[in-house]
Parts: sequence; structure tokens; C-alpha cells
Amino acid sequence: MTIAYRQRATCPQCGAMMGYESNFSRWLRECPELDSNRAGLCVMDADYIFHRFRTELGRAFQCMMIVEVKIQNAEMSDAQRDTAGILNQLTRNRRQTPTKALHWQAGNGPLKLRSFIAKRDVNVKSFGFHLLTFDGYGPLDSENIRWDKKPITIDQLIALLKFDLDPDTLRPMDWRSHHTQNGQHTLLIQEVTCNP
Repeated sequence: MTIAYRQRATCPQCGAMMGYESNFSRWLRECPELDSNRAGLCVMDADYIFHRFRTELGRAFQCMMIVEVKIQNAEMSDAQRDTAGILNQLTRNRRQTPTKALHWQAGNGPLKLRSFIAKRDVNVKSFGFHLLTFDGYGPLDSENIRWDKKPITIDQLIALLKFDLDPDTLRPMDWRSHHTQNGQHTLLIQEVTCNP
């Protein structure tokens, strides 16, 4: 059975709680042909996709990630967790190196993809899927904020969303390559333009 819609928002003027959903969301939920059990479907909305189009290395190197937001300590259902896990593997292209062991499927490193605004190919490093959980309704009314189940502060959240912190390790983003050429560290942009 398709789960009843349960998203709620707080009115910024009076503080009252109200349910909300788009017409398309309501139609999806009420359409018998798209019932999750009968059709074998898990439908998740993509809460936020963060795309940093200008990094320490300029516009030629960019970062992306998908962030699912849960409020009031809500948990993902088993179906959502399965979908998120598959999406995470599909959208990651982080390369494992001798100094960086990965615990998920690793791609071949950043991809060269077409930017329609820049009208050229750019290198994109995708950090996959991440879960952001608030015990309230957002960062300002939550005492506990968690990123992939790890406690974080609002300042850390801002740094994560700007890719100033690595979304996987919560450490400052390291823009250097961990491979050396002639004993010198090279910029990541040089690494991604080389043959793996």
C-alpha cells in the first residue's frame, strides 16, 4: 500500500502546522495503478541536489551530491533505504587511493560531463546520496542535527552544503591529488585529466 502523505510545514507568521503536497504528489499517492505493492514501486522525491559549479580549482572542476532531508527524527522506510543505497552507488565516482579506502562502490574518478551554461566539458566529482536529519523542522529549531547519522553543528552543515567539508568524512575538503608525480602533489584537476 502506498504510504499516506505526511509532510508538514510550519507557518512562518503564526507557527501553525499544516500538511502540504503538490497536485502531482497527491495524484501519485491516490493513483491505484501506481500503488507501491501492486506496481512494485518506491517513489522518492529528490529533496535537494547540491551542485558546486565553482570550486577551489575554478569552474573546470565541480561537485555534486543528493541530500534527503528528514524532520522530527523521521527514519527512511526500508524501500527508501534500498532506493537510496542504489542511487548512492549509481551517483558516486570517488576513486579509491592507497591513502583513502572506500566502503562503497568506487567509480573511476570524476567524470568529464557537458556543462550547457559553460558550453564545454567540466570534471564532476559526485559524492552520491546523503541523509540530513533534524529533530525539529529545520536547522534553526533543532537541537540535534545529523548528517548520515553523525551529529553536526549548523556551521558544519553550511560547510558541507558548500563542499568546504568532505560529505563523506566531515573533514576539510582536500583539493589535492593523493597521487604524486615526481614527488610533488598535483592538483586534482590534473589527476582527472590523466588516464586512470
